[in-house]
Amino acid sequence: MKLIRRFAPLAPEGRPQDPKLDGSGLRFETMDHGGEYPDTMPQAIKLIDADGRSCIYVPVMQDGRVVDCQGQLVDIDDD
Repeated sequence: MKLIRRFAPLAPEGRPQDPKLDGSGLRFETMDHGGEYPDTMPQAIKLIDADGRSCIYVPVMQDGRVVDCQGQLVDIDDD
């Protein structure tokens, strides 16, 4: 079972902003290392903004293994 929490859309004044549009104030921290890859490969990366808000990025996994996904570019005509 998956539990998914749905949030109301943020008002513009509550959204994270980057006034200089240069990413200043962003910090990245590597978290867990190891898994099926050498210890130099982080299994999670934490992104922290200038206001201290954070999110954690983890690799896509399927059946307990990291999926090596390659993005697909789709060209959609607006005819």
